[in-house]
Amino acid sequence: MRKGPKLLLLAAVLATLAAKAQGPTELHVALYAANPEAPAPPPNWEVYQILRDKLGINLKFTMLPTGADGDNRLGALAAANDLPDLFEVRSLALFDRLLQQGQLAPVNKLFPQMPRRTQVRYSDPRRNRLVSVRDQIYGLQERVTLSRQYAIWVRKDWLDRLGLQPPSTLEEFFQVAKAFTERDPDGNGRNDTYGFGGVIDYDTAGILPGLGLGNHFQWVYGAYGVAGTWNYDPRAFAANLRDPNFRRATEFIRRLVEAKVIDPDWATLRRADLRTRWQQGRYGMFFESVGGLQAGLQNFYANNPNAELIMLAPPKGPEGKSSMGTYSSAGWLFVVSKRAMDSGKDAAIARFLEWAHSGEGYYLLGWGRKGQDYILVNNVPTVNTQVPISVRGSYTQMRWLAFNANPIEMRGRYPEITVAGRKFVMYQLMEKAQAQGNWINRTGDVAVKAAPNQADIERYVAENLVQFVLGQRPINDTTWRQFLDGLRNLRFEQYEAAAERTLREYGYLLPTPTR
Repeated sequence: MRKGPKLLLLAAVLATLAAKAQGPTELHVALYAANPEAPAPPPNWEVYQILRDKLGINLKFTMLPTGADGDNRLGALAAANDLPDLFEVRSLALFDRLLQQGQLAPVNKLFPQMPRRTQVRYSDPRRNRLVSVRDQIYGLQERVTLSRQYAIWVRKDWLDRLGLQPPSTLEEFFQVAKAFTERDPDGNGRNDTYGFGGVIDYDTAGILPGLGLGNHFQWVYGAYGVAGTWNYDPRAFAANLRDPNFRRATEFIRRLVEAKVIDPDWATLRRADLRTRWQQGRYGMFFESVGGLQAGLQNFYANNPNAELIMLAPPKGPEGKSSMGTYSSAGWLFVVSKRAMDSGKDAAIARFLEWAHSGEGYYLLGWGRKGQDYILVNNVPTVNTQVPISVRGSYTQMRWLAFNANPIEMRGRYPEITVAGRKFVMYQLMEKAQAQGNWINRTGDVAVKAAPNQADIERYVAENLVQFVLGQRPINDTTWRQFLDGLRNLRFEQYEAAAERTLREYGYLLPTPTR
């Protein structure tokens, strides 16, 4: 038995030699942008030549746009029977649809062809079960890497100028946001600041946005004890939107909007726009990841040289509850098209993924150009933050294929940096965001299959909540009941019942919530 891994490794080496002798295999890989601020790798990227010379692979890389645009692109390719060979899926509804259409291939045969990667990433049977049908595994379900890095950041210099303390409750948050909007906290004599900046955003790795307004507002629902889509209490399972506290949380967000303390463009802004605006210094508080903060600090301090940012714990609601939101321990999901597997590309896909897991491939895809995008300090790769993300980000657009949550990644990706004379220990900020966010583990959500009309359900809930929050529709007993009653037309009860059956079957409805 001890010779098993060595024999598998030898078989992989022999397969590579055989492939090189036969000529390069065309391999089309499509991934969502790891760095939306940067373009795709340039045509002369050294990785392309290395893969041809060493692995016998002629790689074609397509960078998918984030959010719904990427899903739509994949949906269109599926309709034309032209899916990439290996690609990333971020929408559970899209995964289920492609599976039902027979466009995805089981990946079981890949595992013995990439032994090192499989041992580290795909050896957890419970995680594999999330993407399995009977004994066939239809996805390469990664474990989450460095999740729960999101927080609310506040301008301490504005607090000090106005004689305020960091808010610890929703009411205090509202009052501080109001002061940041109305009392000229930057002292420029103009009415050009807002208390809070957030957007409707569902595209955040490892974070489950729930039905409604996305992850930038989950901390409000968390303060009312209704973060995420489902209430995992086995005695009272239901969709959280049925809880009266879900309405109360929505009313609080409407209160922020009515008081004009939130950027009025929030409902149509993209995440990139939000980042531009907090870097300009327009917000007193904003929702952002530690990685997003790190990438934007140079611009922020160039525009706001006397500023100071601190991390805010999630504000408490009226019953003392708080949470930044829900998360999944399952990370990126990569799938293989049936067409690719039928045409015999499994060996090339396995060679490529094994190469990306460690050594040369790991550093090239995960960290970029040595000496330019990163440096090695005591054998720990450290991001060179002096190179703008818009430049170095091009060379790490495929990093999620490489990163594997090994111990050096946190310190390497989130190093100690100095910006405008201020020292930031980014990995400590990461640890703090994970520890104080009261994040709620909802990995079971990944097992819940999308409803046949999932897109209609999500659109209905989101559109109604936006109307409530923007004041386009009053919130009262009648209108809220009409909103909930409208779910019947979408067969929401059947979706809810199916979710409960799945979560019970998979063992996720526990006596107490899993944190």
